[in-house]
Amino acid sequence: MQDYAHISVQPASRNCGAFISGVDLKAGINDSEAREIHAALMRHQVVFFRDQDVSPIEQAAFAKHFGPLRQARRAAFETRDDSPEVSVIINDRERPPYIDHFHADGMFRGKPEFGSVLKAEQPPEIGGDTIFVSLTAAWRGLSESMRNLLEDKIGLYDFMRLHSSPEKARNWEGPGREGMIQTRDENPPVKHPLVPRHPVTGEHCLYFSESFTAAILGVTKYESEGLHAMLTRHCAKPEFQYRLQWRKGTIAFWDNRSSLHYAVADYWPDTRIMHRLTIEDDALGASMLKAAE
Repeated sequence: MQDYAHISVQPASRNCGAFISGVDLKAGINDSEAREIHAALMRHQVVFFRDQDVSPIEQAAFAKHFGPLRQARRAAFETRDDSPEVSVIINDRERPPYIDHFHADGMFRGKPEFGSVLKAEQPPEIGGDTIFVSLTAAWRGLSESMRNLLEDKIGLYDFMRLHSSPEKARNWEGPGREGMIQTRDENPPVKHPLVPRHPVTGEHCLYFSESFTAAILGVTKYESEGLHAMLTRHCAKPEFQYRLQWRKGTIAFWDNRSSLHYAVADYWPDTRIMHRLTIEDDALGASMLKAAE
């Protein structure tokens, strides 16, 4: 069991997620707290903080402890002039929620992003939970025969697998159209190992999602489709999950290399407003590994 001197960590479930307390993100964290939060993230794939009354600028200051932030682009989400790294995710009567897939952010990029930091700015009164999946646990949960079959396979990942769906049509219209076209053009289909070793923990992860994994290479088309359907169902098993009920001021910080998430769309026509930041590189993890050499 990991020991922590500066934070308190309570696992949320056996395989996925943990709640962190004893830190005030509004006041800012120090380097020791950042290292322990990072250690908890590596162990649990996603960590949660309750009752954090942080502004977008303070949320960004927290995230910058772990690596450089990507500037938000107006495409699927809104942006803020005062905090250029913050994506504002708004769903309401006029903008109903429509993502009904497990996914990891940025799987379709040649260099996928490390982390995401999401704050509940205005959660709905009822519903709007997010389900998180540990891809480390999902890999361990496969049979030995299936692990042997998949461990050297390459996946093909495609932005347009999700974003060409009818549910995404509204993103290609109006003010977000230019950003969608730019993201599509910058991200042609890309290959990644289907079962990489996590660069910090060294553990195998199943790098797969229904949303962005377009094919599994090295097998026939029909075999790829069968494996895709099996892995989609496998990753949705409750044993690998934790379902977070949001409250105003709750923050979730997840590792996109080892987790999936699913925003439950059961609150329409109520309003749900979230602030999201993207951490491009695991700079803190890389520096800790280098220091340990």
